[in-house]
Amino acid sequence: MLVWDKDYSKLISYIKIQKEKPFLLADENTYEVCGKEIENKLKELNINYDLLILPRDTHANEKHICKVMLYVDHHHMMVSIGSGSLTDIARFIAYKMKLKFISVPTAPSMDGYASSVAALTIEDIKTTVIAKTPKKIFANLEIIKNAPDILKRAGFGDLIGKYTALSDWKLANILIDEPLNEKVYNEMYKACENTVKSINKPDFEKLLLEALVKSGELMAIVGNSRPASGAEHHIAHYLEFLGYEIFHGIKVGISTFYVIDLYEKLLELNLDNIDEYLAYRIDIDQWKGEIKTHFPKNSERIIKENIERIKKFNDLSFRKDLIERIKLNKHKIYAIAENLLDKKEEITKACNKIGFSTNPEYWGIKKEDIKKAIQYALYIRDRFTILTLYQFLGILKNF
Repeated sequence: MLVWDKDYSKLISYIKIQKEKPFLLADENTYEVCGKEIENKLKELNINYDLLILPRDTHANEKHICKVMLYVDHHHMMVSIGSGSLTDIARFIAYKMKLKFISVPTAPSMDGYASSVAALTIEDIKTTVIAKTPKKIFANLEIIKNAPDILKRAGFGDLIGKYTALSDWKLANILIDEPLNEKVYNEMYKACENTVKSINKPDFEKLLLEALVKSGELMAIVGNSRPASGAEHHIAHYLEFLGYEIFHGIKVGISTFYVIDLYEKLLELNLDNIDEYLAYRIDIDQWKGEIKTHFPKNSERIIKENIERIKKFNDLSFRKDLIERIKLNKHKIYAIAENLLDKKEEITKACNKIGFSTNPEYWGIKKEDIKKAIQYALYIRDRFTILTLYQFLGILKNF
């Protein structure tokens, strides 16, 4: 799927043999980076195309999706020239309108290039929706290498989040029998390892983009974002909900270290002696009040999407079964936490080498908002993570 294309000649050759008219979607930055060059090559060969250039600060939200759809027709082929938001807009529209979609990355900044889902901000909350996987991804290595450092840090932050996402996936497999594809798990973990070890080496940007693309491919294989997204992404999405507009991967990278800390806390729990949590119940009226306070615009939807899980957690039979399973699998659960802790020093050193500060205040994120995100991020998506386990035990508010 990923084609290294040093002068975009392979991209142009591919477009030339398609029957659909290319619709080039760029923003003001990515047009200057390579969109203009691609446009000129199409002009030279008299290949018809349409072009839309969005503002620099474009987000994948209702406003920009609607704007693009005003110009797209069923005879088009979507060609996104850029990174996160542009790619998600193009892939979503391609899916809704049943169009071909190809991607031209301009930075190793996120993991969605090959994904079959799009991260859209709907009613101020980041939502994952089904989208179109690209037919091809054409990347110019020099452009990827010359991308701004902040975008490389964002991509690296997104990548290290896979360590905790994979841990959450394994935890869900152990505790609630969620299917785990071992081959996909191992491929994602290997891609992370190779990239972390390549920091400050000539092939770092190449390996980083390949790992991020691999992440999307693996998501497409399992049909969801499990190989790439867990509690760290939920926390990042809640920070976005609070209005923090720094790059998604930066928020994911910061959140990753907080999730590792949550796993470390597991080692302090005596999982042989957790029957004390059997009697815990969530006060549903109080919970609804908290949701209305912390999701003022979206409380009805959040309550509707989460109420069945809350009721299940209050069910005595379910609590007995899950607590018994935790006790039976304590060694496996401890092993997940220990493996993450073993990686913490290595990825911390890698972050230091790349200039990625793991201090949220460096990025303007208040620590109290991180704490709030840890408490409420799990309601953004019904997916079993370390946050869900702590909610079940009634100890999430301790962090």
